[in-house]
Amino acid sequence: MSPTPWNLVTGALGFVGLYLVEALLRAGIPVVGLSRLDPGQSPPAQAGNFTLVEDPVPPSDAAPLHGAVRYHGEAGDWYYLHCPLEEPDPVRDLLDTLRPTTVYHLAAQSSAAVSFTDPGDTFASNLNGTLHLLEAVRALPQTLWPMVLAVGSAEEYGDQSDRRQPLTEDLPLEPISPYGVSKAAQTMLCRQYAQSYALPVVIARPFNHTGPGQDQRFAFPSFAAQIAAAEAGTGPAEISVGNLSAVRDFLDVRDVIAAYRLLVTEGTPGEVYNICSGQPLTIADGLDLLRTAAELPITLRDDPQRQRPSDIPYLVGDNRKFIARTGWSPEYDRAGIFNALLQHARRPSA
Repeated sequence: MSPTPWNLVTGALGFVGLYLVEALLRAGIPVVGLSRLDPGQSPPAQAGNFTLVEDPVPPSDAAPLHGAVRYHGEAGDWYYLHCPLEEPDPVRDLLDTLRPTTVYHLAAQSSAAVSFTDPGDTFASNLNGTLHLLEAVRALPQTLWPMVLAVGSAEEYGDQSDRRQPLTEDLPLEPISPYGVSKAAQTMLCRQYAQSYALPVVIARPFNHTGPGQDQRFAFPSFAAQIAAAEAGTGPAEISVGNLSAVRDFLDVRDVIAAYRLLVTEGTPGEVYNICSGQPLTIADGLDLLRTAAELPITLRDDPQRQRPSDIPYLVGDNRKFIARTGWSPEYDRAGIFNALLQHARRPSA
């Protein structure tokens, strides 16, 4: 019997990771997910659309997954392991036994704002974690190397607002947050491994994306939650806001997932691909879309705590390289993106 063609998803319990796991399962692909848990923390009983299952004995196809737990959902079942990439040995041992065919590397400290308060953890997660994963892949026999998709960030570009045009992959990187610096370093590391060792690693550089289930640390889920609370009478009819003038490039998370899956089959190792709409949107205009859909008038209140120490005025990507390579096009429009956010926030369990 041939080995199970596992797809490994790092950061599987995160916002994007859970969407990716679900998409892979619906395509009939067996999935193992990993991430790190805080000391004493157990895997959550509910993770997105999946429920934790108590298994006294794992099935034979999960033999390499010592200590794994199983999640069940409408899309299918998958296995989860606590495996902090900040430590090299656990991920090396896992890859040596699992032998995945594809690795989606999403695990990261993903908030630029948080990176200012905890830069050490940001670099440990984003740079050291990636180094340990790449070394674990390289330790395998070369004939068993999986395709690796490493997820970077548009924050790597930094402040290039003087250009006021979509940003291309060949521009110099000028990050202005610890998060952006960590992701720029991650990208350079991945490219070095592709060039020095011929490691099959492709780099995605996504711009902003959102959808139901995103953490309220991020602007639009926070706005939607505040509107839903006002509609329910459990919060004031006003929104606390930071900088609304910033221009961003937003996609629905499901379009980003489709892009990642294309890259693992169509992308060129060592190359970077912008994942973006190419269309500018100010935070104020996105907020207006949410306020227009609200069931009552919503006012705004400036909140100094929502201001970053530094911010990027303009961050819009050029997606022509990626489209030329894969033929990808986004399926979801802006109105649908923000309506989905608000509908999710209105759910009693949100």
